[in-house]
Amino acid sequence: NIAKHGYTTPTPIQAQAIKPILEGRDVIGLASTGTGKTAAFLIPLINKLFKDRYAKVLIIAPTRELAVQINDEFRHFAFGLQIYSALLIGGANMHRQNNDLRRGPQVVIATPGRLKDLIERRTIFLQDFANIVLDEVDLMVDIGFINDVKYFINLMPKVRQSLFFSATISQQIRDLASKYTKDAIRVFTGSHVDASKLKQVYY
Repeated sequence: NIAKHGYTTPTPIQAQAIKPILEGRDVIGLASTGTGKTAAFLIPLINKLFKDRYAKVLIIAPTRELAVQINDEFRHFAFGLQIYSALLIGGANMHRQNNDLRRGPQVVIATPGRLKDLIERRTIFLQDFANIVLDEVDLMVDIGFINDVKYFINLMPKVRQSLFFSATISQQIRDLASKYTKDAIRVFTGSHVDASKLKQVYY
């Protein structure tokens, strides 16, 4: 599946993050969209789920668009492995999402608003999830989801694997990560932008 997806050489974030995630370590990654960070956490987590059919992963993304993108990549990498996901996003049919959850997916990819709705309706129980990925944490903080994120993590088991990915690391994110990760490996990559390909235009 990795080869079919066109991957031959790991990107810097993948080269640094995959091994500690496979080892079960918590990871704090500084990486922008476009660096291959989605595959950096999906590939080792899918490997974990393939080995342990009872394990469950919760991936929280700040926007519907990013959640859909993560789900699409998950389907590429998990093709044929009998590992399934449920996509929980606002603006989509909640009845269908309830049905998806009843099938017992190993992976739930969600935006904070819809996830909170389904928790309050007692459709999903985060105590069942011992793995969490917070993607684009800086955007979640910017648009006011910080308290929701704390609420979600506090509902999860104390013993868990926590993966935080962010394009920038503010003091608020540092505080969040230090409180909710344990002996985390810090992974930092440079900008993914090739400066020679940039074109600046002033109006």
